[in-house]
Amino acid sequence: MGALMTSCEVIMLKPVRIEGLVSEELEGLDEIIYVDAESGVSFSLNPTAAAILDLCNGQRSRDDLAAVLHDTVHVGMQQAKADVEAILAEFAENGLIYVDGIPDKQGSLLQNS
Repeated sequence: MGALMTSCEVIMLKPVRIEGLVSEELEGLDEIIYVDAESGVSFSLNPTAAAILDLCNGQRSRDDLAAVLHDTVHVGMQQAKADVEAILAEFAENGLIYVDGIPDKQGSLLQNS
């Protein structure tokens, strides 16, 4: 029997945020609201998590995201990697990023590598 995979392990190597997310920064508050235009579900993210979500375009690896976090928030690289993994796991759990692949216009999954 194979080992169970954690949520971090099933997240694509180059994460992609779901289509149809609309964002709005709330003035005077330290958060950004994202609304899934299709479902109407909203999510409140802090600026760091919002920046990571905006970078999830299928072009950047998890290590690339950690490097951006390391450079902008000035945390150690090991901490940046741990933070990115935790953030991506939450995104996956809440349906903000694709996990197994990117749906194409016909509804098939395109594999992201």
